[in-house]
Amino acid sequence: MIKYIFSNLDGTLLNQDGQLSEKDITAVKASPLPISLISARSPQEMQATIEQLALTTPQVAFNGGLIYQPTDLFPMVLAEYPLATSAVATLIAALQSEFSDISLSAYDLHHWYTQTIDAGIEAIAKQTGQLPTLINFSDQLQNPFLKLFKIQLIMQTTQQRATVVDFINQCHLPGLSVQQSGTMTLEITSHEATKANALTTILENTGLTVADCAAFGEGQNDLAMLSLVGHPIVMGNASDQIQMAGQFITKTNHHSGFSYSLKKYITKVNQKVG
Repeated sequence: MIKYIFSNLDGTLLNQDGQLSEKDITAVKASPLPISLISARSPQEMQATIEQLALTTPQVAFNGGLIYQPTDLFPMVLAEYPLATSAVATLIAALQSEFSDISLSAYDLHHWYTQTIDAGIEAIAKQTGQLPTLINFSDQLQNPFLKLFKIQLIMQTTQQRATVVDFINQCHLPGLSVQQSGTMTLEITSHEATKANALTTILENTGLTVADCAAFGEGQNDLAMLSLVGHPIVMGNASDQIQMAGQFITKTNHHSGFSYSLKKYITKVNQKVG
């Protein structure tokens, strides 16, 4: 039987406008199964969704960089995998020097940092409802207490994205993972920060195995998670490559594919086994 659900957020539970559908809200609240969100977003960017869905289970931010228990005030950290500050300082300086036109921002546990408000930053702010803190990266990264979990890059073209990935790889900085989370977006986290690792960490104290779980996703950074669980469910808006990883292909995120899959797949699997 399916006993636990893990789900990506953007492109999966959230529609193109970054919103939940009423169908999905109703279905999640009615589901007897525990649900954990596993997102590239920060805890602050996830909070409104968690509250709308009334979730009380552990949640995952920064692509697995942070596993936390939501509270009314600050996230209670259960496990964390921050970036190495020295590698981040070197990388950001190199990116600013080589690619002055890309949108660059970074996240710690409580803040979203950027040096320049550009179109990319404005788009993220509109989508997430968060406001960035303006800093000088070269100064801020000298702070020994700074603990960053994610660097986010937004490129102008797919060709530039490929060029930036090659450049980062050629820097040979230790402990970094570069993942594509959107057509023009790259996210850099610790190599220990993966959705698959976060999923297994949450399961450790539940007595459940990955075979007992369903996972929803639609992007490249969801593949490891989808390949791990017994019931991988892929959104209809995912690319053909990602859909090949799915045991069940549901409707798109624009058409409440999450709630559709709860009814048409998960409920039927559990009724059949039960």
